Amino acid sequence: MNEKFTGFCVGGFFVCFFTFMAFHYAYMKTPSLDRSIASYKTIPHPMYDASWKY
Repeated sequence: MNEKFTGFCVGGFFVCFFTFMAFHYAYMKTPSLDRSIASYKTIPHPMYDASWKY
C-alpha cells in the first residue's frame, strides 16, 4: 500500500513539474508583444567606449 502511494505521489510530482516546465518554456520562447529591450524605457548605454581602434 505504501509503495503505491509513494509511486502515485512521485508520478503526480513529475506530471506537475513537466507541465510547469512546458508552460514555462513556451512562455519564455514566445516573443514579447512590444519591440522594447527587456524592461528598459530608454536605450541602455554601454559602460565603456568601444569606438577606439589600435
